[in-house]
Amino acid sequence: MKSSKISIRLIILSQLFIFSSFVQADDVDDIMNVVQSWAELENDLESQAKLIREDRVQITGSVRQSNQAKNLEVQIASHNARVNHEGGAAELIVRIESPLVKIYDNTAVISFIRLVNAIPHDGMPSSPSSAWATMVLVKESNEWKIAHHHMSPIGM
Repeated sequence: MKSSKISIRLIILSQLFIFSSFVQADDVDDIMNVVQSWAELENDLESQAKLIREDRVQITGSVRQSNQAKNLEVQIASHNARVNHEGGAAELIVRIESPLVKIYDNTAVISFIRLVNAIPHDGMPSSPSSAWATMVLVKESNEWKIAHHHMSPIGM
């Protein structure tokens, strides 16, 4: 009798480990979908903001921004001014290279290289820019959202 209880417990534990690995694989896919969507929406900042938590902290270009609503307002105003100045919007192609995802319960950290090609509407494209990027995503109500974002230029 005691041996059968131990066997049942071992079977249950092994099933939990198997289920856990499937859940983690699904989470990695979900996290990558958020990051890929974020990259693809670089020209649609309002849609991109739906992937971001209201309390997100962003660090880029030696500046830390902790007010997501004001950050979005500045980004949209800057984008609109650039489009007006240049007479049209550039096409931005953002690529995520070499992603590394680590999951800790309802928090995920992803590190990757961000490559951006800007193709002006009336000019010649330039070489891609590159940056090291790190994002922290938090899962709430079964949805991953960006809580922190840090980018640093890749040194030469």
